[in-house]
Amino acid sequence: MCGIFGIAKNISSKNDYEKIIKDINLFVNYSENRGSDTFGVSFKLKDNIIIYKSEEKPSRAIKRKEYTNFLDKNLKKNLDNQIILIGQTRLVTNGSKFSYENNQPIETKNLSGVHNGIFTNIENNINDKTINYESYNVKSDSLNFFEKLSKISEKNDFLEKYDEFIRNVRGNYSIAFFHKNEDKIYLSSNCGSLYYFNDKDFFCFASEKNFLKKFIINSNLNEDKKIGLDKIKKCLNKFVVFNKKQNELIEIDNDKIRFEKSKIFVQSDGKHNIFNNLMFKDKKLDELKRCSKCILPETYPLIKFDNNNVCQYCKNYNIQTFLGEKKLNQHLEKFRSKNGELDCIVGLSGGRDSSYGLHLLKEKYKMNPIAYTFDWGLTTDISRINAAKICGKLGIEHIIRSADIEKKRKYVHKNIFAWLKKPHLGMLPIVQAGDKGFIDYGRELSKELNIKLVVHFTGYQLEQREFFLAFAGINQKLKNNQRMSSYDFLNKLKMFYWYSLQFIKNPAYINSSLFDNFNGFLASFVKKENFLHFYNYEKWNEKEMNKVLIENYNWQDDISYGKNQWRMGDGQTAFNNFVYYTVAGFSEYDNFRSNQIREGLISREEALKLCKEDNKIRYDTLKNFSEVIGFNLDNVLSKVNCIDKLYLD
Repeated sequence: MCGIFGIAKNISSKNDYEKIIKDINLFVNYSENRGSDTFGVSFKLKDNIIIYKSEEKPSRAIKRKEYTNFLDKNLKKNLDNQIILIGQTRLVTNGSKFSYENNQPIETKNLSGVHNGIFTNIENNINDKTINYESYNVKSDSLNFFEKLSKISEKNDFLEKYDEFIRNVRGNYSIAFFHKNEDKIYLSSNCGSLYYFNDKDFFCFASEKNFLKKFIINSNLNEDKKIGLDKIKKCLNKFVVFNKKQNELIEIDNDKIRFEKSKIFVQSDGKHNIFNNLMFKDKKLDELKRCSKCILPETYPLIKFDNNNVCQYCKNYNIQTFLGEKKLNQHLEKFRSKNGELDCIVGLSGGRDSSYGLHLLKEKYKMNPIAYTFDWGLTTDISRINAAKICGKLGIEHIIRSADIEKKRKYVHKNIFAWLKKPHLGMLPIVQAGDKGFIDYGRELSKELNIKLVVHFTGYQLEQREFFLAFAGINQKLKNNQRMSSYDFLNKLKMFYWYSLQFIKNPAYINSSLFDNFNGFLASFVKKENFLHFYNYEKWNEKEMNKVLIENYNWQDDISYGKNQWRMGDGQTAFNNFVYYTVAGFSEYDNFRSNQIREGLISREEALKLCKEDNKIRYDTLKNFSEVIGFNLDNVLSKVNCIDKLYLD
């Protein structure tokens, strides 16, 4: 058992020198009951490290003239505008105290660190044969650890490598270290014998909560004695990084990988920054229990598995029945123009579903449609281009109507940040509530043009996303040809009550977007639908769609969306899927692919492979969305990462 401690603080250069020495002495006196064999302290000065170690009892060592002379010569004259230090009072376990290298803080070529605890698998898992420990003439588990850590710290993906490394360590440990080229203190512990405190520009840590409290109250560097001691936190199974330069605290749980404040770690692929998937390690997701028939995970809302690990969604699933081409033709015949006049109105987004549907409606069913696009502020250039190509070649009039785009974008912005105050997956659809205006606009255009038939290409049956409402506790499986408006009255009542309750719990939702959100609810769940849903009749064929669109219309893929082009140009959907996948370990793609399995369209193995690609983070898409809506992407993604993951205990 050793005592470790540290401080990071802005200072007034040499004027604070005496305060620093007094604070070190405070920590030494408080820590000595944990380790009375040796004492050492390490300072980060610009791009250099200075260390003092003594083989004496700590309380004696700090009174020695040798110690004060060392500090006067090396510390006092090199003080800048900040101080970063770590120290230890040692109880000897491994390695003689009479060897300088055994005692702590330990210094490698690029970092300095202190360790409390014992590593039990030093020979098998940590030992690096490229390091000649015999040259040290020591047998120290701490030295071995920090030499290995030193090598890892040179890599670009340091945090990910550290996570892999620390998982192989056995025994107990509390660790603190800093890199000579960074103004940061790193903390890590698997036993909880490490507490830290941060307020304003004052950061400190110690092995025990009790003497950390005493230190904060009596510290000479701490000018604000009114600082709340309730800010003391335990470092247990987490990686804590304090960035002194930016006065920023980052906490990363070993399992939950939780980021706090406004920091996000990114890595480069040579083109742009890609969000580092540290927060949801692939192996953690691979460990999720999934249905043995489909791929829905245990985090899917309301899911239950039988003894054969089959979910109720598979057991209760009925193969989709399509009304068929004959019935579709019969219905269209009632409206089909005989003289070339417009006979139907179609909603066109420029995505795959609507583009292909418009092609079939014109070419196969010989209708004479007029297309409309409702721009609620998130329509992209590529979707406009695709819509123009198809309408141009087919000779179809295309009406583009927009909402008050500036206002709509402000609504999305407000709803995102309202949601982040009290994040709940059941409330996530509120982010896109404003897009429901396209439904109402179809109704308005029908009256304006006196065309009774409105055709929609949305809501393909296999894309039904009941989990949106299942996260709100609403349990109703939609049957063939049913839309969300088909929810029974009791569930609609439950839905309204639940959403109203969330608004009360989180008043941030009660903003200028309120009416827009309410209208979206009415459009989706209350107002009677009088549209023809094309894909209730016509089978949805992914390969055929792609072939026809590319060959006939030179239709452009948006590579930022991967292969799932039916969501193209809709940045908020990419954002929502990112949240679902980050927090719950699945997205709408897992839901869609599971339905494809049940329909016999793809195998389970194919679905898993496709979803791995589907769920890749589309940083460019998210970045574009953030720029359009007007928020700092990294800040928002980091806040999303703070949300407890459903797939981690």
